[in-house]
Amino acid sequence: MNIIPKKIVRLSSVFLLSSLSVLAYATPFDDAILAFENQDYQTALTLSLAMAKKQDLDAMTLVGRLYDEGLNQPQKALPWFRKAAELGDAQAQLELAELYQAGDGVSKDMDMAIKWYEKAAAQDHDEAQLALALHYLEDLDEPEEALILLEKSAKQGNSTAQYRLGLLYLGEPPIAMDKLKAWHYFSLAADKVPDAAQARDILQLGMSHIEIQQATIALEKNKEKR
Repeated sequence: MNIIPKKIVRLSSVFLLSSLSVLAYATPFDDAILAFENQDYQTALTLSLAMAKKQDLDAMTLVGRLYDEGLNQPQKALPWFRKAAELGDAQAQLELAELYQAGDGVSKDMDMAIKWYEKAAAQDHDEAQLALALHYLEDLDEPEEALILLEKSAKQGNSTAQYRLGLLYLGEPPIAMDKLKAWHYFSLAADKVPDAAQARDILQLGMSHIEIQQATIALEKNKEKR
């Protein structure tokens, strides 16, 4: 199974702060996030630890990320991710799963990784859905199960899931080849995944004008729904 890079930027909606809101409604958590994004990890840790000790789930998860991503101390991140994960935080569940999968700060344990991926995926976390889909696809050879999870992740805009869906629709038995769907998902991912753009362009060479027109119309309708 391909491990999703741990250091990939994973900014959930709670971490996306506009500069206006930061200036007008700054809270200690906002300040901690801003310090984290500015790589001022010690300041971020000082601010977030106080909140995390009061069982603030977002702060607990941030403390874990600070230790893991910022300070490269996954063994210290582990208990914070575990606490927040056990209290139901989907991002913490994902982070904890990744530690177990990679064996960072803890013994590698795929069973535990899958357990926490499943919990996060059940809360519609798109990266957890993608990780589980790759597990079904690459470890268990169950593309039909992978397809379901990839579609859920892709609908949330996960470009890697969109690209992998495109590959499945090129014909991954028992999934029937569907050039229009493959082109569609490659196109959705094309801006962020260079391989998807290349795959779309190559696929398009073998499509008729009518097929391209149909696929383009479907793509535009998809974008309008968002």
